[in-house]
Amino acid sequence: MIALIAGSGRGAITMWGYPLWLFFGVWIVLFAPRALDMMRLRRVIAGWAGVFAALVFAFVVNYTVLPSIDHRYRAAFFPGERLATELTQRFRAATGVPLSYVIGSMWDGGNVAHYSPDQPEVLIDGLPHRSPWIDLDNLQTKGALLVWTVGDPHHMPPQFAAIAASAKVGESFTLPARRGKPGEVHVGWAILAPRR
Repeated sequence: MIALIAGSGRGAITMWGYPLWLFFGVWIVLFAPRALDMMRLRRVIAGWAGVFAALVFAFVVNYTVLPSIDHRYRAAFFPGERLATELTQRFRAATGVPLSYVIGSMWDGGNVAHYSPDQPEVLIDGLPHRSPWIDLDNLQTKGALLVWTVGDPHHMPPQFAAIAASAKVGESFTLPARRGKPGEVHVGWAILAPRR
């Protein structure tokens, strides 16, 4: 793991260490000073039950109590379903056709693609090399929805303008975070009209 961190230049990733736990049971068997009797087994089970209860408690606190205190961004509260519903309706109302393509970041476009009933394909970051399965001629023919939540919601990001220069920017809007948690998402969007 240390070699991966040094070689890649990245910081440690939390989940990189989890495979080491796979050998924990083997280590216990090899190095236990004596066989498990019933009393010892009960203590081990109680200890691990305490560990798992503490993890469940920490998870619940992280998503119910801490958002009101630390105001950190938590992806679980992103209003992906509302975003997809709102933008799919706006695209259909403006064009009269189902939404086939979304141009956006992996996060924004991915949420729209996942939750939209039309199940559109995503041109990630507006860069064809990031989504080689996208037929750009078909995208231009069927039109696309552009979405961004970072930067100025009133102006299309430059990387999107390169692929959809004729897209018309819509009026930005704001969505509250899910489950009434603090925070909101400012949404910029545009429509690349289908060719008739």
